[in-house]
Amino acid sequence: MIKNDTIEIQKEFLKKGGKLKKYQELILGEKGFFKLFKYELIMLCASWVPGALGLFLRSKLYPVLLGKVGRNVSFGLGVVLRHPQKIVIGDNVVIDDQCVLDAKGSDNRGIFIGNGVFLGRGSILNCKNGDIILKDNVNISSNCLIFSASEVKIEADVLLAAYCYLVGGTHHFDDPEVPVLYQKRSSKGIQVGSGGWLGAHVSVFDGVAIGKSVVIGAGSVVNKNIPDYAIAAGVPIKVIKKRRTGMIESLSPKENPEKKRLLYISVYDPHVPFTGAGVRGAEFINYLARYYYMDLIYMTGSGHPGDSNLEKKFANRIQGIDNKIRIPFTQLGYFFFSKDLFRAASNLLKEKKYDFIFADYGLGARYGYTLSKKFGIPFIYSSHNIEYRQYLGKAKSDFRRLPLIPYVHWVEKKGCKNSYMLVAISENDAQFYSKWVPHDKIVLVPQGFDETVYHPFYEPYQNDPKIVLFFGNYNIITNRDAVKVIHEHIVDEVIRRMPNTKFQFVGANPPLHLAHPNFEFTGFVESILPYIRKADLVISPILKGWGMPTKVIESLACGKRIISTEAGARGISKHYSRLTVCNIQHFPKMICEALQHDSQVDTCDFEMIKDEYGWGKRLSALKERIDTY
Repeated sequence: MIKNDTIEIQKEFLKKGGKLKKYQELILGEKGFFKLFKYELIMLCASWVPGALGLFLRSKLYPVLLGKVGRNVSFGLGVVLRHPQKIVIGDNVVIDDQCVLDAKGSDNRGIFIGNGVFLGRGSILNCKNGDIILKDNVNISSNCLIFSASEVKIEADVLLAAYCYLVGGTHHFDDPEVPVLYQKRSSKGIQVGSGGWLGAHVSVFDGVAIGKSVVIGAGSVVNKNIPDYAIAAGVPIKVIKKRRTGMIESLSPKENPEKKRLLYISVYDPHVPFTGAGVRGAEFINYLARYYYMDLIYMTGSGHPGDSNLEKKFANRIQGIDNKIRIPFTQLGYFFFSKDLFRAASNLLKEKKYDFIFADYGLGARYGYTLSKKFGIPFIYSSHNIEYRQYLGKAKSDFRRLPLIPYVHWVEKKGCKNSYMLVAISENDAQFYSKWVPHDKIVLVPQGFDETVYHPFYEPYQNDPKIVLFFGNYNIITNRDAVKVIHEHIVDEVIRRMPNTKFQFVGANPPLHLAHPNFEFTGFVESILPYIRKADLVISPILKGWGMPTKVIESLACGKRIISTEAGARGISKHYSRLTVCNIQHFPKMICEALQHDSQVDTCDFEMIKDEYGWGKRLSALKERIDTY
C-alpha cells in the first residue's frame, strides 16, 4: 500500500498558525489547553527525575497521558512520548532510559505493547502515520529503531539484539531529475513471527515477512521473506540452515514454498467503510495480504454508486496489494452480472498463476464459480450472510428484489457447492449451508474487531446532555426502520422521564424527514470510534436483519452498555454483562435505567469478547485452511 501522506516534522512546523498550536499537533496530537497543560506538567515533574523517586513518579503519572497502561510498568529517565493517547501498554513492561515512543499520525492506530515487553535503552518506536505492534514478551535491546508508515508487527517471544533496524517504509527513486526526498514513499509493512532472534545490527527492509522461530545472523540485510524455523544470514540474506533438523542444507521447494497468490474479487468497495461488509472486507484483505501475493478487483459502491471523494479519502485503507482494478458501479453489474469485472479477472488469470480465487460477498459467488471452472483454479466463497434470504426480506418493502430471488438462490447454491472453502459469518449460517456443502468445507469467521483499536481502556466522557447512539448506513432499510422505531416508540417516552437526553445518529444518508428536537444526524463520518467512546449508551432497535451486527461487537469492545432487540444482536453470544436484549416496548425503561445507573465504560467483558471476536484469532483459521491446500 502506498502512503504518500507520511507526516514530516518540517511540514508540521511550516504550517500556518501559532507555535503553540504547531507544537501541540506535533507532540500531543490532541487539541485543548487543559490536555496540553496536563502533558507539560507531568513531563516537567517526572521525565527528568533520577533514581527510585523518578521511577515511582513516572509509573503513577505517565498512565494519565497514555491510552492504556497495565500493572507494574516501569518508565526510565528521559522517555519521550508523542501522541501518547495512541500508546497502549500491557502488564509487566520495562521502558528503559532515553527511549522514544512516537505514535504520531493523522489516521493511524499507534503503538501497542503487549505484556512482559522489554524496550532497551535508547530504542525508538517511530510511527509516521503507521502502527507498531509488539506482542507479549518481546525483548528489544539497546539502540534499536522500529519505523512504521503502515504496520510493523512483532509476534510474541522475539528477541532483537542491539542496533537492529526494522524500517517499514521506503522512498521511490524512479525519476533521476527529482531529489529522492521529494519523490513518492510507500509502505507494505513488516511481519516478524514468534519465537525468533535477530542478531545485532540486523536491518529488515519494508515488505518482508520473517517466519516463526527464525534466527537471523548479526549484520544481515533482510530483503526477502524468511520461512519458519530457518537460520539465515548474509548481505543480502540467505537461508543456510533449518533449526528443526540441525542440518546445513538447501531447503527444498516443498520446505521453502513461495508465497501463494490470491485473486480477490469483491462486488463492493472494501476501501470505504459504508457498511459492516466494507469493514469486514478490508480486514480480510489486509490480513491475507500479509501472507500472500494479492491482486484485487472490486466494484465501486455497495448496492449504490461509489463516492469518488470518499474513495480517494480511504484509498490507503487497503494495504499490501500488488495490483488493484476498479470496476465502475452499474445497476446491471451489481445486481446481475458485470462483464467488465469478469473480463478484468479473466485477463489477470491469463497473465499470472494463481493458487486461489477469493470471491467475496453475495453474487461474488457467480464470478468465483465461473472463473474457477474456466481456469481450473479453486475458489473460496466468503458469504457475509445468506444472500437469497436477505433478498426475501428486502422484497417485502422493495418489490424490485422479488424477480431476482430465484437467480440469487441459484448463484449462491451453485457457488457453495463448487467452492473449495466456504466462509460463514455465524454458526446459524454454517448450519444452513451444511445442506449444500459438507460441514468440513465451512470455516466460521464471525464479524470481528481490532482489539488494538476498539477497547475500553480510555477516559470516560462527562456528557451534558446524555448521548444515546445508534449508527449504521441508512441506505440499508433495516437501519432506516430502526430510526423510525426510535422516532415513534422510544424518544418521547425517554425524554418525558429524562429531558436532558440526545439521540445521536451516525452514518451515511440519514433519514432527515424523521427529525426530532432531541435527534442529531451527523451523516457519514471517517471513523465511528470517537462517537462510540463518547456515547453514554448504544442502542440497536433493529426489527429484522442478516449477517452479524458490527455496531454491537465494536460497542461491546469499547466497554459500552448496549440495549438491543433479538434481531439487533443476531448471531452474538448473549452472555455479555453489558448487553441487554429486550423487546421494543421495554426500550424506554431500559434506556433510562442505564443512563441513570450504569457506568459509561466498563472493562468487564473485554477479554471475553476479544477471545470470541478478535480479528487476529478468527482470521488465522482461514489462513491455516489456505496453507494446508
